[in-house]
Amino acid sequence: MNKVIFENSMLSVSVDELGYLKLLQKNGGVVIIPVYQNKYAIIQHSRNGEVLYEFPRGFIEPGETHLIGGERELKEELNLESSNSYVLGRLSTDSGLISDKIQAIICEVNDVSSLTPQKEEGVICCNFHSLEEIIGMIKEGLIKDNFTLAAFMLLIANNKK
Repeated sequence: MNKVIFENSMLSVSVDELGYLKLLQKNGGVVIIPVYQNKYAIIQHSRNGEVLYEFPRGFIEPGETHLIGGERELKEELNLESSNSYVLGRLSTDSGLISDKIQAIICEVNDVSSLTPQKEEGVICCNFHSLEEIIGMIKEGLIKDNFTLAAFMLLIANNKK
């Protein structure tokens, strides 16, 4: 039996009978891959005093689908609207520790004139990059966020013909 040591509306943290820490995401989350003119949005996001390069992401709300949550997060973080969204695939971020329901969501964007990073949530800026440029950012060590790396791998695998 797990002993809950912390709980809020988004997650529950417990310790199992063997003393292992477990984290349960109650609703799940999304990694959003915004696409504009065959380029992909990478944000600079300040997290815990470090600036990370990553795809936008966030928790979904109770009752939301991953698609609706992805579109909402796109609007909240970048003030962009998706013209077409679809699930790219499921991600497990750390199966030994976290029970999660993470989906990578492609959000096609037709207009970026309203792009406004959500600075109050730590989003510093957003730029669109080609697949090759993102690979270069990974090689340089700029992109190291596991959500972004996993979602990018799904993107690459699904772009291969």
